[in-house]
Amino acid sequence: MLLEIFCSVAIFSLIPVAIKFTNANPMTIGFFRLLTASLLLSLFWNKKIHFNAYKKKGFWKLLLIGIAFFSHWMTYTFSIKLAGPSICVLGMATYGVQLIFYGSYFLGYKTTKKNIFCLLLILFGALIVVPSWSFQNQTTLGLLLALLSASFYSTIPILLQKSPEFSEATRIFFQFSIALVGYTFLIPMTDWRGLVSQDWYTLLFLGILGTFVAHTLWSRVVSKLPTTTTGIIYYTITPIAMILSGIILGEKLTFKQQVGGLIILGAALVNSLNQDRLKWVYKKLFSNN
Repeated sequence: MLLEIFCSVAIFSLIPVAIKFTNANPMTIGFFRLLTASLLLSLFWNKKIHFNAYKKKGFWKLLLIGIAFFSHWMTYTFSIKLAGPSICVLGMATYGVQLIFYGSYFLGYKTTKKNIFCLLLILFGALIVVPSWSFQNQTTLGLLLALLSASFYSTIPILLQKSPEFSEATRIFFQFSIALVGYTFLIPMTDWRGLVSQDWYTLLFLGILGTFVAHTLWSRVVSKLPTTTTGIIYYTITPIAMILSGIILGEKLTFKQQVGGLIILGAALVNSLNQDRLKWVYKKLFSNN
């Protein structure tokens, strides 16, 4: 399990850096990633996927998952291209807090004073990170897109809980393939002619490792650990991605943005902390029994 966690976190941390690194535009990246992942899933998981799920009465749930995933990827990729990986992953760090409030509204979960306090801290951190309130500023627009992307992403677990009649493999396949349909309408906006070899290598990394392998590993991790624990593990992606972006791309944040980023990440992490869950995962990972 430790190896699966390490590999999935490492790949997820490299994804925003790879998206910024390649010259491919957001539509090209999204279409290539989803086409590659959908083909690989249908090849390796063909016995697990119920391809005729579209005939079932509840298929509209899978359709909503695919639409939410498409919207998440589109806003995520544009955020990285505009503001850089660091700003984007800071915005995405609000995913867990947003998920709690969506869960409260749609699933009847209770919010606590800690959840509200962490949300206020995140909003305060975002205020510090934003350099200007003008949408002409790429950092501001990129952060807003990242927050919107996290919002779309946080609806997916709720939609998944609402569709237990479909297997995990079926849900993941249609999540990708329905999002791919959305990208097919944007094919005229893709650009393949200006891509060089390093762009193709990066796209292959994003399609094979960044989508198929990483999501397969992560689905195995979340099936074995509590959601609060996987939430904490997920937040390690943010600082790792920021460090990698600095090393590989030379990206730098101002001191003010670093302070705001620490507040956002700290609040998101505190929101997920649960002492009993931490003890459980420690025993699960390191116990010899």
